[in-house]
Amino acid sequence: MTHHATGHLAIIVTSSTPLWYITRATGVVALVLLTTGMGLGLLIATRFEDRHWPRFITIGLHRNMSLLALAFTAAHVLTTITDSFVPIDLQDAFIPFISPYRPFWLGLGAIAFDLLIALTVTSLLRARLGHRSWRLVHWTAYLCWPVAVLHGLGTGTDTRTRWVLVVTLLCVAAIVCLTGWRLAAGWPAHPRVRLAGVIALVAVLVAGGAWLVTGPLRPGWSQHSGLPALTHVTRAAP
Repeated sequence: MTHHATGHLAIIVTSSTPLWYITRATGVVALVLLTTGMGLGLLIATRFEDRHWPRFITIGLHRNMSLLALAFTAAHVLTTITDSFVPIDLQDAFIPFISPYRPFWLGLGAIAFDLLIALTVTSLLRARLGHRSWRLVHWTAYLCWPVAVLHGLGTGTDTRTRWVLVVTLLCVAAIVCLTGWRLAAGWPAHPRVRLAGVIALVAVLVAGGAWLVTGPLRPGWSQHSGLPALTHVTRAAP
């Protein structure tokens, strides 16, 4: 069924392909795994260990979670470009902001994917890299988590779906709590740095919450988030 509205061609699809569901599922799983890896990285940074939980377990899990996150992200990318429902090509997954479909939000996904690849590769080649070079790339690559969250909220058609929103908010809450613990436990000789970090964390939370409420959670966000010109596509639930 098709109809014209406000100069745009609206296409209503009454069934969903398995690739569509796989794309959505792998995206959510990748975010959970990326959050787990990020959280374990923060635990390593705070030098957390316990008699029943040695530090080498945290390090090993951190590495494995990063590899799993990369695998599910790759599956997410593959199913997205294979599904012909939206015009997304292979280069769109690596080169930011060139896709005709939601270029900004999909571009954030490309940046997160590139950073995750850099994080994984440098972790695997750590023994061959200088510690300073590895540390610089490693910490820079941690930006992939907030960028991935913004990508999911901004471009996802399921942002307003309750369970997806709950999973995303739980991921954010976990990282916020661990970041707060990191700020409280680290840099004892630099209280101003810790205070600045707390202020920045609160500011980001307030700004992010305001954007979420006034943007992705508002009806009609998908129509205004960067669909290709002359085409507005809606996939209805089966």
